[in-house]
Amino acid sequence: MNGPEGAPVEVAVVGLGVRGLGMEGSRAFIQRLFRNPGPQAQGDARDLSLLAGLAADEAYAATGLWDPARSAIYLGLEQDPVAGDTDLLGLLTRRFGFQAQGRVCSAGELSGNRALATAIRWITAGVLDGVLVGAAAVRTRRAGDVPASAARGGLAVFLALRRKDDAVRHGDRIWAVLGSGPARPRRRLRMDPGELLPGRGSAVSGLLQVAAGCVMASHHVWYCREDRSWEPLLDRTDGVGFVMEVETSWGVGTCTDLWRDFRPGPPPMPLLPAPALRTYAGDTLEDLVQRVLQDERDGDGPVRLALVGGGEREWQESLARVPQLLQYGRVVPGWLDSRTCFSPQPVRGKVASLFTPVGSGYLGMGRELLLGMPALPMSMGPFVQDLAMADWIYQAHPEHRGDPLHECAATIFLSQAHAAFTRDILGLRPQVAMGLSMGEMNALVAYGAWGGGDGEFERMGRNGLYSRLLSGSFDPARSHWGLPEGEAVQWRNWTVFGPVDRVQERAAREERAYIAIVYSPIHCVLAGDAEACQRVLADCRGLTAVPALGLAAHTPVMAEARDAWRRLHHRPTRPVAGIEFHSSHFGGPFEPTPDRVAEALTGQILAPQDFPSVVGRAWAGGVRVFIEHGPRNLLTCAMRRLLPRDEGVFLALDVQGENSLLRAVKVAAELWCRGVPVDLGRLEAALGRARTPKAPPSPLLDVAASLFAASLARVDTMHGAYQACLRSTRGRFLEFMGLPPADGIDL
Repeated sequence: MNGPEGAPVEVAVVGLGVRGLGMEGSRAFIQRLFRNPGPQAQGDARDLSLLAGLAADEAYAATGLWDPARSAIYLGLEQDPVAGDTDLLGLLTRRFGFQAQGRVCSAGELSGNRALATAIRWITAGVLDGVLVGAAAVRTRRAGDVPASAARGGLAVFLALRRKDDAVRHGDRIWAVLGSGPARPRRRLRMDPGELLPGRGSAVSGLLQVAAGCVMASHHVWYCREDRSWEPLLDRTDGVGFVMEVETSWGVGTCTDLWRDFRPGPPPMPLLPAPALRTYAGDTLEDLVQRVLQDERDGDGPVRLALVGGGEREWQESLARVPQLLQYGRVVPGWLDSRTCFSPQPVRGKVASLFTPVGSGYLGMGRELLLGMPALPMSMGPFVQDLAMADWIYQAHPEHRGDPLHECAATIFLSQAHAAFTRDILGLRPQVAMGLSMGEMNALVAYGAWGGGDGEFERMGRNGLYSRLLSGSFDPARSHWGLPEGEAVQWRNWTVFGPVDRVQERAAREERAYIAIVYSPIHCVLAGDAEACQRVLADCRGLTAVPALGLAAHTPVMAEARDAWRRLHHRPTRPVAGIEFHSSHFGGPFEPTPDRVAEALTGQILAPQDFPSVVGRAWAGGVRVFIEHGPRNLLTCAMRRLLPRDEGVFLALDVQGENSLLRAVKVAAELWCRGVPVDLGRLEAALGRARTPKAPPSPLLDVAASLFAASLARVDTMHGAYQACLRSTRGRFLEFMGLPPADGIDL
């Protein structure tokens, strides 16, 4: 079917929802798909209409605005007496307010596929703009399962469809493209859901396989039936296409044509050679110099020196300079030059992991660290399931810059990557975990007080916290300011450098301007109505103001969202032995319980954040080493102005413009020099596998981003099929990482 100008109309899958039989959403579906644990026979006790509603909600919530008059629901349902009394189509149509007429299709295992084909036909004909296509089964019937009468509940799968041009215009995530299009080579693929997934032999079976095909297209992998492994699709430069042959109990029933453009980003910024460490320790300064001259490495003396270098020539140059750098009996700790770190004695005090707030992210942040340590994201648990986070690191979608949801997700992603580096590679065990703004949530997740952040931003998006409350339409601000319904709120945030007391004095005169965050006496965030903020800045001449991420957090207007915020953050919580969690709301350490955490996170979102007070209380509690996790080094720069520099250690794992892998290594070197227990042996082992990647073809770079973003919870618990995928592509992976063919990969 062609469009108005004769161009082929392509239909995009822009949302995916799965509920039932142990799969609570698309992330759980993807994990089950890659882990290959075998089908689950246990039924789900929930009502089928509830499962279908939840799955449809997830598929619809991931998309942009739809026109209700040109949107409909198409369902694939089997003729089952248990489900026959429920008008599921009517319930869902009223739920979403769609006005176009939907349809129920019944064709056995291919019921969902029949509904999908019908929906594609009406979209390409221009009758409909958006369709929710779903299939639901009241129970599964596989040979060897429990009797059908014993299984209640079932499984529901939904796909959100719209024209590809509309999806691109609205910024939707495109899982796959269906229907007619340019002639492209296709692979013919077939998957039996009975091998991996529940749902074989029911009305949901066919659409479940199409959903698996959408995951394949989105992640640029395909399922090899011969050895039951997942293979990356690396053979094309413009995209991946295949025909999904849906297998039924009586053979191949139908085919679905799937296509997915590659999302290439630019090659990574030039990397330095993989950095390496040499450490020296002595009992006195003279002892240390002698050990350096004789190249006697390691040791555990209190006077320490670390060298960071690459090649042998750099080592020799650094060693030759050390006596000169130390000849005057230098006793001030720190970096003597860009390669040499020295400390005359260990630091005494607690160690704190500090997590940066949102709004500090930038495109390309952390790329060298994650490319240089490709296994690092695999220890980050659920945070590796959303490609939107990887987009920021690999610059695949620069148009997402300024999108609050994507920038917040990317900031959390890099913060958790830094936590995985310090926790799992350096073996660092801080006594204090703290953060500013959403950094407090990051601290809870990083050290296990919360089970994980999986789906956090999906829930926020679904509840409208970003589209209505924190940003978007800014409904709380409209209500707080008494604006009429429908009037646009012109909200702006500014990062201001200059005397904060002067900005506070001018902002107090404006009803709709607020100081949201104070970093230091010369650094703050101004937020509120655009005109009110402009008047404040105009009155404070001589300041430097930079536009920042527009969020209403930490202002009085958020009082309207108090209950919604508390509900979202009231989650299972447990204390963690040996770690104090600090809260700006409580003014210091608190016991992490579900009620206290919800109160802490709700209280801090409603009040201005005073970072000098937060870090001052931690200092008074004995913290002397602060390690900032997350993009940039805003908090580290502020602490160096606020606290005695000669008594504390203030380190940032990321500085914009610096090589992030080298930065992380230098942080580890300084921690060791200052006497903080870190496992340099494990770091050196990880660096031994890190090489400078050659500039790869864009598809290969994108596959690397996709694979690490879809990787499983931990390397040692990955299913054998996924490990087989890495082994089978060993040569291509080695080529990407710049390793010689003879080197091995430590999975």
